[in-house]
Amino acid sequence: MRHSFLVIGLVAAGGMLASPGAAAAQDVRAQLLERGAPAEFADQVAAIVANAGAEQLPTEPLVSKALEGWAKRARVPQGRVITALNQYVVRLQTGRDIAVAAGLDPVPGPVVAAAAEAVGRGMTGEQVEEVMGSASEPQAAATGLTVASALMAQGLEAEAAIRVVGDAFRRGRAPEEVLEFPSALTGLQAQGEDMAQIARRIMQGGGLPSPTAPGMGGRGNRPQTVPGISGEGQKKKKGASGGQ
Repeated sequence: MRHSFLVIGLVAAGGMLASPGAAAAQDVRAQLLERGAPAEFADQVAAIVANAGAEQLPTEPLVSKALEGWAKRARVPQGRVITALNQYVVRLQTGRDIAVAAGLDPVPGPVVAAAAEAVGRGMTGEQVEEVMGSASEPQAAATGLTVASALMAQGLEAEAAIRVVGDAFRRGRAPEEVLEFPSALTGLQAQGEDMAQIARRIMQGGGLPSPTAPGMGGRGNRPQTVPGISGEGQKKKKGASGGQ
């Protein structure tokens, strides 16, 4: 158990035993051990989660990815899971920095996680900021980034995915409506439109129809949203030289 004492000792030395990050680290370690993971692997994951928490990064997505990685142990070596977690920490750091640059203070964890996923899908920092800038509050920003990432995963080019989300927010459409866009995209494809046609429709200002419109096939392709936003984290007022 030497590794276990080392991890816990490092957390204690940093004065983090009572912090959410330390609690998450201990929890994921316990869950991994309960599921049969070697102590060394569980300790490595716990250290990554604890360090992320110490940096004020959201730990919930890291815990989820660690547990998912262990569940796929027959196909994914432990070393690859650790590498993927470290890479995800870097994306979370990038997501946080982009959100700060966009004017969110403080930055809610779900927004950081959504921005990290968007970066992972290939969005640039400027594109992530563009989606954030079109949203009225943090919950909408996280939803918009999640939906844009889902649309890109379906094959829609980034420019069109960002445009359709931004246009919807600027027209006053609610986040709940924007969550239906992946279903609408699937519906248009079922009607015979290809991605190039759909992208052209969006870039010409046509947006996406409701998935419940006649012939669209209904809902059913909603992306999983990032939980935990309650409206905290308001946009800071920028100076005259750096307005939004």
